[in-house]
Amino acid sequence: MDWSVRQYTNALAQFGPRCTGNQQDIEHHLRHLFPPNTTETISEPSVIMDSDGIVLLWFLPGLLNSSRQVAITLSEKSSH
Repeated sequence: MDWSVRQYTNALAQFGPRCTGNQQDIEHHLRHLFPPNTTETISEPSVIMDSDGIVLLWFLPGLLNSSRQVAITLSEKSSH
């Protein structure tokens, strides 16, 4: 990414509790300030980092087979 996650979190802090992910005007402003580098679909193992080298995403398809994956249902989340 051409921006840093620190810049992003500082921008989020300026919006305070209004930044819920459901405010279209705020989301549009954030997308303008922090655009993705590409719109292509990632299908190969990849690492996405910000401009400071902080890892934002590791995409490792097929790393865990179905017997190694754990599914958490909403009822299990609420009981913890």
